[in-house]
This record gives sequence, structure tokens and C-alpha cells, in this order.
Amino acid sequence: MRLLDRYLLRELMVPMGFCLGGFMVFWLSFDLLGQVGTLQQRGLGAQEVAWYYCLEVPEMVSTVLPVGFLLALLYALTQHARHNEITAIRAAGVGMWRLCVPYLGVGLVMVAFLHAMAEHVAPACRARQERVLLGPAQSAADGVWRERIDVENAADRRVWNVGAFNEATGDMRRPRVRLWLGPGSRQAWMARSVTWTNGAWRAAGVTESMQRSGSDPAPVLAPRPSADFPSPGTAPGQLPWKGTKVTVWVPMPSWTTNAAGVKTNVLVPTAQSWTTNASATGPGGETWRASSVHPSGTWLGDVRVERGAPPGAWRLVMGDAATWSGKAWVFTNVTEYLFRGAKDGEPMVATVAGMEVVEAMESPELFRSEIRVNSLRRGRALRRPELTLREIDEYRRIHPNVAADLRATLETQWHARWAAPWTCLVVVLIAVPFGVVPGRRNLFYGVAGSIGLAFVYFIVQRLGFAMGQSGEVPAWAAAWAPNVAFGVAGAWLTSRIR
Repeated sequence: MRLLDRYLLRELMVPMGFCLGGFMVFWLSFDLLGQVGTLQQRGLGAQEVAWYYCLEVPEMVSTVLPVGFLLALLYALTQHARHNEITAIRAAGVGMWRLCVPYLGVGLVMVAFLHAMAEHVAPACRARQERVLLGPAQSAADGVWRERIDVENAADRRVWNVGAFNEATGDMRRPRVRLWLGPGSRQAWMARSVTWTNGAWRAAGVTESMQRSGSDPAPVLAPRPSADFPSPGTAPGQLPWKGTKVTVWVPMPSWTTNAAGVKTNVLVPTAQSWTTNASATGPGGETWRASSVHPSGTWLGDVRVERGAPPGAWRLVMGDAATWSGKAWVFTNVTEYLFRGAKDGEPMVATVAGMEVVEAMESPELFRSEIRVNSLRRGRALRRPELTLREIDEYRRIHPNVAADLRATLETQWHARWAAPWTCLVVVLIAVPFGVVPGRRNLFYGVAGSIGLAFVYFIVQRLGFAMGQSGEVPAWAAAWAPNVAFGVAGAWLTSRIR
């Protein structure tokens, strides 16, 4: 770094510290006067109030920093101009844009800083503020409980109905989640015996099971009457006697051959023994397995029939509470219902003390974004971006189809979250052409002009933000047009300095 750059930065940092400190004190005092009644009602002491406003700083910095940076830059540049330092620097062969490099570098650092604060620090501090507002009557670990949270993940076909959700800890009360049984889930029936009787298959000792996935270690079991046992659809071993209308039982038929190898028309039952560990495929694609098969083919022992879960099968998992383990939701005191189809009137029921629902991957952050989007106050949202990029992306992922007005709001918030930090770079381009005017003009000439232009810039920025959320202009134009327009104007004015 050149000596000139270090000098310019040193002369900038001192007024910036005073400007930022003054604005912070003014802003916090103004906010304190407006909320003093609420803080007293919550029973907060001086220590809790001080901590509350310490947590308010990351939220305020996005508003205070650009304004403080503008005033500090104007002061530093005006001082350099008054003492003819700008003239001397340029006479030494330093161009106008080269002189602006340290200021542009500070602006870029502030862009990254504001983006990180808005995305990662401010949301966490906001959650802690709400916990402080609970007051000493409640433990901070209790957090803020939001009643009746409903989340529909249309992309993954999951529906959550939560009695209460803790924004601080991510815990749930009375949660229930509806999950579709996807590929790999299987339906099975086990029977002690299956017999062909009076022209139909009859099963005894039937138990139905449902595997939620291909590797489900504990499928749900339910005793079922024999009528629910699937039928293979065909009778075993029936063959017509050739040349007659008589149907005979031929369990294991074979054609006899003479010495010349010519087949005859006579069917002869061949003596057979019991078959063990037999398997077959039914007409509907079911897999049949039997530990023993009678030679006649009319009696099967220890039968198991498997097939994929039918389309429309789904699960309903209900619990008293749920906790996020970092990779899955762990339900406690669980009752699970498995519906074989959309109109299943007698679902299979299982009750367990605890269950890890690994299929439901909606993290606590997704529920927080759902709460913030649904509780977004329209009037406040028109003034500044309130949702983080992650919250917006999570909401749009699970809600691919949203109403037009909400879509305009989310898209404007998304673009504005990216565009807002770049205000720090725009204020450099606005301040430089007014602050480096050579000569001994009135000190307030450049300051007043720059502040006036910056004031118009902030007004246009807020107006575009409001119009973008209402859908009157495209979201990208509402967020980026003020930055581009005033940045280009400032660069043009800077290039005209002689």
C-alpha cells in the first residue's frame, strides 16, 4: 500500500468513527424512547435493556453504515480540498480515479461486511432479542413458541401440522407429518396356510405388514381376516382332458412317450413329493414364497406374498413432541397410521415411544422462514428487506407455486438483499465529485449538494422497493436500478473533474 493510500485512509477513519458512533447513539436513543413502555411492561432491568440494544446493533448497521460512511467521506474530502491537498496530489501525477482507489476499497469491504451481517449475524441476534423480551419470568431456554404452524412442502409431497414451534430451539409440540410412501416401500401378507377350497383360495392365520422403505427394520404389523389375503387369480394344476369337456386335476402333468419318441394323448399323473421353499410370481406382479407345497398344488404352508405399496399409499406420524437431531426429526410418544390408498378406511396403526423420521428433511430453519414469510407485516416490508436469502430460497423451494403478489414480494426481497450492501459503493461515487471540488469555496457547498443527491438516492431506492413488492415494476429493476443509475451518474461527475 502506498504512503498516499495510508494517509487518505487514516484521514477517513477518524471522522467515520465519530459519524458511526453519533448515528448509533442517536438511533438507539430514538428507538429506546419509542419502546420504553414495552420494556417496562416486560419487567426488564437496566442490564437486560442494555443487552437488548446490543443485539439491535447488527440490524441497525445496515441503515447507519452507508449514511455514516457518506458523511465521513464528505468531511475528509472537503478537508483535503480546503487545504489544497487534492490539488497537490493531482499535480504530482495522481489521477482522479487513482485517488479514489482507497475509498472504493473501503466501500467494497463494507459491501461484504453488510452482506455477512444481514445474512448470518442479524437473524441470530433478532431471535435472541425476542428471547430477552420474554422477561425474567420465563427462562431464555424456553424461547418463543409460535402456535399452529402449517407447512406444505409441495416439492417433496410432505405436509406438517405443528401445534407449537419454538423459534429459538427448533422444538415442536403436538407435531404431525404426512408422508407419501415412495419407491422401495412394500406391502406383505404372511399366512400359516393357504388352501384351495370350493373353487377359491382360503388363507388362515394372516398377518399384514407394511415396510416404509426397502430397508425398514421394524415394519408395521397387523392381523387381517382371510378376505384381505391377495389371490393368485388362477387355480392350481387344472388341465382339460383332451377330446372331452371334463376338467381334471393334474398336479404335475407329463406326456408319456413310446420307444419311437412319439407323444400320445394320455395324461398320466406322475408321483411327486412335497416341494419346499417354492417361489412364484402372481399375475399382478406379486412375489409368492412358500416354505412347503403339497404335491397336489392345492395347499401351501407358511406363505409370504409381497408387492410394492400401491400408488397413493401414505403415512401419518403424530407425536407429543419432536426435536431436531441435526439430521432428522425425533418424535416422542408416536402414533403412526399407514394408509394403503386415498380411500383406506382402516389404516394400519403402530404405537411406539420414539421414532426418527428420516424422510422428513424440513429443518428448523425452514419453519422459521415459513413463520417470517407468513407473519410479514406489509407496511414494514415496504421500507426495507427483512427476509434473508436462505429464508426466501427455502420458502420458494417448498412452494413452487405461490400467488402473484407474494411472488413479487419474495423476488423483490431477494434482489434487494443482494443490492442493499452495494449502497456503500454508490455513496463513494456520489461523494467524490462534490467533496474534491478545488478552490476555497464554501465548505458546505459540496456537502450540501452531495447530501441532497444522496437523499434523493435513498428516496428512489425505497420507492423502487415498494413498487417492486407491489408488482408494478420487475423485482430486479426495483432493487438494482437506483444503484446503477446513481452509480453511473456519480462516475460521470467524477470523470468530469479537471
